[in-house]
Amino acid sequence: MQNEKHHPHFSFGSNTGRSYFRLRLSRQFLLKSAGAIAVLVALTAGGSWAVQKIWGKPEGAIGTRFALAAGPWGKITAQPILLEAPASMLSVNFRLGDGNWYFPARSAEEVAAFLRGAGLTPEQTAQILPALRTVPGRDGLLAAAPPEALVRALTPDVRSALYDKLAATPENFAQVEPFRTTELHLDAYLDPEKLPPELIAEVKGLMWRRGSGLFFSDYNMVADKISSPALKVALLKQLTHKSSVVLSLEVPTSVDAAEAVAAYYGANGRLDKVQPLLQAVSESGGGTLGLANMLPPFARSRLYRFPDPLPGKDISPDCHWTTFNFFNRGQPDDSLNDAATVGNVLGAKYTPVKGEPHFGDVVLLTMPDGSSIHSATYIADHIVFTKNGPSLAAPFIFSTVEDMLAFYPSSEKITLTYYRLKGA
Repeated sequence: MQNEKHHPHFSFGSNTGRSYFRLRLSRQFLLKSAGAIAVLVALTAGGSWAVQKIWGKPEGAIGTRFALAAGPWGKITAQPILLEAPASMLSVNFRLGDGNWYFPARSAEEVAAFLRGAGLTPEQTAQILPALRTVPGRDGLLAAAPPEALVRALTPDVRSALYDKLAATPENFAQVEPFRTTELHLDAYLDPEKLPPELIAEVKGLMWRRGSGLFFSDYNMVADKISSPALKVALLKQLTHKSSVVLSLEVPTSVDAAEAVAAYYGANGRLDKVQPLLQAVSESGGGTLGLANMLPPFARSRLYRFPDPLPGKDISPDCHWTTFNFFNRGQPDDSLNDAATVGNVLGAKYTPVKGEPHFGDVVLLTMPDGSSIHSATYIADHIVFTKNGPSLAAPFIFSTVEDMLAFYPSSEKITLTYYRLKGA
């Protein structure tokens, strides 16, 4: 052992002058290496979860894949993606709201109480009150354009509390319909290869939080500082990202198993629409099939696509139109854009689900008072088919329930209730 200390571990030559590679490892080095290898093997044996926790991304993040829980829907793998609005929808002149804060109040004292309730200091509140003005034709509504320095000085907690309160007033469009993402998708949402780091930092610094969602309402203030039209459009592209998932169904080779999967997706008299394909893939040895193939025509033709505007308007059909037209075999029923019509249809044609939800069931996001703020269509496990709002920048997507709820957070508890077409 004494002589080992005088010899290198690596040698690239010999006394004869011939070139070769010789590796000499000390006993101590071998023992340490064996220990390190044992740790690595133990981590690997523990499955990819352990390795992912240390070096990888969390499940559900962009760049990962995850399996849905086992169920009658078959074996499904989900790949998270971010959809970007097409260039035809983006304009360098885009504005998010008009830059005012609107208050449901009749006096400066009421506005001051509103602001103090959100955590603004007396000094910050004093910057708003002199700018207050009445809104023509709107009794009980006051407005003020906040100074930029004040907006930028708000702490994340105060901004979140204030913007959450402002979002309860429809005139505050920037807070009602902000750009949205979640912490899980934030790194991919603002791509450092597409935007300068200082711009990304500025946007992140102005974001506000509600529930598990991250929101950006101060686009106008940031965009007005950007002199390059190309950079403005690049920022809009990133901000319009919408999270979704691509779903892949593993078709089993067992005839009985394939028939069971077909029965699940053949709800509402659609067995003959899905069974031939599933049977053919099964009999050919099984394989992977895009779950979009199981959707009825209305949903299949719109999945991952951005909507067309309603005639003469700059908005598109909403979540209820999307949900209640899911099984429509002909032209979509445009009367379902009306909330009263939707309520009548729900009462007349649907019944509450007893037990577990099934493919095609209506999912209502219900408030404690019984009102519903959103609807979607149940697909499998924690996946829904949805359109999150009437915005033209909101595509028709598969979404996890968690991502969907991030778009509809509330200080009150939201309950998911399920309804099924009668006779389905």
